[in-house]
Amino acid sequence: MRQLKIGTSSVRGVVGEPLTPGLIVDFACAFGTYCDGGTVVIGRDTRQSSVMLRAAALSSLLSTGCAVVDLGVCPTPLVSFAVRTLHAAGGLSITGSHNDARWNALKFLGPDGALLNAVSSEEVMDIYHAADFTQVPWDRLQTWTPAPDLAEQYVAHLCAALDVERIRRQHLRVAVDFCNGTGAPLMARFLHELGCTLIPLNEEPGSEFAHPPAPSAANMRQLGALLRYLEADLGAAINIDGDRIGFVTATGTPLSEEHTLPLVADYLLGRRASRAPEGTYHGVVTNLSTSRMVDEVARTYGQPVVRTLIGEGHVIDRAQTERALLAGEGSGGVAVLPTAAAFDGFLTLGLVLEAIAATGESLQLLVDRLPQFYMRKGSLACPPDLVYQVLEGFREAYAAQPSDRTEGIRVEWDDAWVHIRASNTEPLLRIIVEADDATRADRLFDEVMARAHRVAFGNAGRAG
Repeated sequence: MRQLKIGTSSVRGVVGEPLTPGLIVDFACAFGTYCDGGTVVIGRDTRQSSVMLRAAALSSLLSTGCAVVDLGVCPTPLVSFAVRTLHAAGGLSITGSHNDARWNALKFLGPDGALLNAVSSEEVMDIYHAADFTQVPWDRLQTWTPAPDLAEQYVAHLCAALDVERIRRQHLRVAVDFCNGTGAPLMARFLHELGCTLIPLNEEPGSEFAHPPAPSAANMRQLGALLRYLEADLGAAINIDGDRIGFVTATGTPLSEEHTLPLVADYLLGRRASRAPEGTYHGVVTNLSTSRMVDEVARTYGQPVVRTLIGEGHVIDRAQTERALLAGEGSGGVAVLPTAAAFDGFLTLGLVLEAIAATGESLQLLVDRLPQFYMRKGSLACPPDLVYQVLEGFREAYAAQPSDRTEGIRVEWDDAWVHIRASNTEPLLRIIVEADDATRADRLFDEVMARAHRVAFGNAGRAG
């Protein structure tokens, strides 16, 4: 099974095979051609392979006539901010994000600082497949320059979106697990501006990660154990490139990453959007796999929720079209428009801190206010050539139920839903079930997983 995923706004794979320097050269040349000689901002994460991929991408962009501003090791939200601040033609973030250290990726950002939408991505892919790359002569090559220190401007930008004085008065103590990624220096500066005390965990940038990078409850056990012995108001785990974030209560209970979006929505929609003038940003855009918690929260404040395809590029693009206030996914990724054009774990943490300061409630009490559902998530390794057959089997099995076939198949009942789809980032079939009752969620999940095993393994066996 080739471990390469080419999707909207990114190319991702296992480094060495099939994600090679040659592949990166071609994709970076395609993106540089798309940017048409403009300035491209690049940044990278702390993975060992990111140094190599950065070198391949940098030379390729220069060969197409682009000027390159290099941010070095930095979070993706800072790349997005730099693209907008410097009025660049695009951005390139070299990061495997939530994947383990074997993986890496190129994330393509447009001039608005957002990941490329489907139309722009298709244009880049057309250039790539045609190998129709711009190659400028020696006297038209532009320059590579290290970026000016944009961290201070970025922190000021974040603070302008927050009630900083209210947060400062609380003198909050925040434990943050950086998983040896890009976020520690920037987070230290940000929390200092908010008058908070940072208690860092796994803050040293490095290619060896202390645990799997995704900010899921399972990966926040170490942080949870730390909080049981420390005096802190909350804990947070931020992704390797700073785009996703998960939370842990003061008593050490890790929360599902599904709580991140509804936590922010409950505060923003209630405290801000309800008082916003007509015509401003309102409502939420999320994907087909995200918990119904956000729907119930939005309904409380009379705000709409629009669901679209999985992936930050799809969600942000639809949010911009709908003029939504919030865009996010159940992965812990949240963007607040128009302040951010990309998922931003720093801003998300700031808003949760503001919610605590404004309400006088603990993180646990804020979570207790959210509607409760029971979600089960699973995955199954599935060869790409069998995914369609597996999904067709589910479509036939649930033909009598209301369903959405926009991406894979999402089947709905009055008390539950299930979504089965091919992963956008790994060679997996992803299965998510949510129900009003824990027993119902368990039974439905077991039923779906068993069916997926029968179809996938049966077909695979017959195939050889």
